[in-house]
Amino acid sequence: MIRGMAVLLLAVASLAVHAGQGPTTIAHHYKPGDTLHYTVTFDGDPSFDSVSINFAGGEVPPDQSGLTNGFSVGRTRKVAAGKFEVDGEIPNNVASGTYRLSNVQTRISPSGAKGYDAAEFHESVEIDNGVRYEFPPLKSVAPK
Repeated sequence: MIRGMAVLLLAVASLAVHAGQGPTTIAHHYKPGDTLHYTVTFDGDPSFDSVSINFAGGEVPPDQSGLTNGFSVGRTRKVAAGKFEVDGEIPNNVASGTYRLSNVQTRISPSGAKGYDAAEFHESVEIDNGVRYEFPPLKSVAPK
């Protein structure tokens, strides 16, 4: 019985590998107003005044054309050398869809800033926004 189960498990695993299916990423589902929390770590001990995390989405659905396809969170608190806690609420004007971590923006007073490409971390969130808009087509614009 145990040997039969082992053979079955190996067969299923083999089929999954041959089908090109590996481990799947867990999608984190949120809605506007929910708070995202992240820990951002840098080498050394930078004196950043702020750290913000930027997310980029794909196409805005046609029934949400008044909404945006990107947002950032940026409440910053330094918790240790090179380690920052960053959080913030998902804005109300974000369209439904998958948003991938695109970059991390840092600032040092008075006017220094640096953006870090963060796509390599493969972090994403799924936003579900129930707001729908139906904008009518523009008919005309004419001087009076």
